[in-house]
Amino acid sequence: MSALKHAAVRKSMLLALDFDKTLTVADTFSAIASVAKHKHPNKRDFIWFTDKYMEDYAQHESHWSPIIHKHAENKSVTRSLMGQYLESLRQVENASLERIRDYKILAGVSRVELYNGGRQALFQPGAADVINYFLRVPNCHVCVISVNWSTDFIQGALDANGVSNQPPISVYCNDLKFSKRTGLSTGTMYPRLVVASDKVAVLETQREVLASRCGSKPRIVYAGDSLTDLPALLSADVGLLVGQNDHVAKWCKLLDVEFSKPIFDENDKTLHRLLGWGSAIDIIENS
Repeated sequence: MSALKHAAVRKSMLLALDFDKTLTVADTFSAIASVAKHKHPNKRDFIWFTDKYMEDYAQHESHWSPIIHKHAENKSVTRSLMGQYLESLRQVENASLERIRDYKILAGVSRVELYNGGRQALFQPGAADVINYFLRVPNCHVCVISVNWSTDFIQGALDANGVSNQPPISVYCNDLKFSKRTGLSTGTMYPRLVVASDKVAVLETQREVLASRCGSKPRIVYAGDSLTDLPALLSADVGLLVGQNDHVAKWCKLLDVEFSKPIFDENDKTLHRLLGWGSAIDIIENS
């Protein structure tokens, strides 16, 4: 039986994808900022905002590192502890969004400009092929769940990298606010997805929506690359960790999660390390 035929017999499946460094080769936050930079040549460079973020992050880590280290020594690291740690990053992320709002570095940009900016983003080899494959599978739904700042930017990247828009892919992310009068961004943002728990909430909502629509519990596949993705990766039936993130590997070790093996106490779930999108279809079909 071919992989496509094998996929078609399933009742329903949700393929949920992170965006930056999961689909793309590199982070795109600075690329979004550069779309507006030519309109505000005298505003602060994006590197200043990055530096401020890293200062806040370093202070956050100085508080949490001893706590995590103590639990690691006592072999008492739990998913609850990981959840508390990741949730505490909300303050760091919100402070960063507030700086971006206060300095209005993303103000005055149109949706078309953001879309065209997204068209410059390069996807990892094979990523678009995997998406298009599952878009053809009956009862398979594909969405993007990202802490990125622009739906238009992500849509531009999907289109430019050859991802089919039939059926359309739902995109869940933060988004800029736009003036009804000018159609341009105001520089402020709707902070819908900020930390890991926000991603899990969207994933669980989509699980419920599909279950109601299809009449059965859908199979959830989630692909992500960072620690912000780890709770969603562990809650999915099949998690695909893209690349080699040391922070994720560290937490997996602390939680006794082994790659490509049933997750402890959840034998129907597995987390796989995906070093290239070429193997994704086989992993998803055979897990």
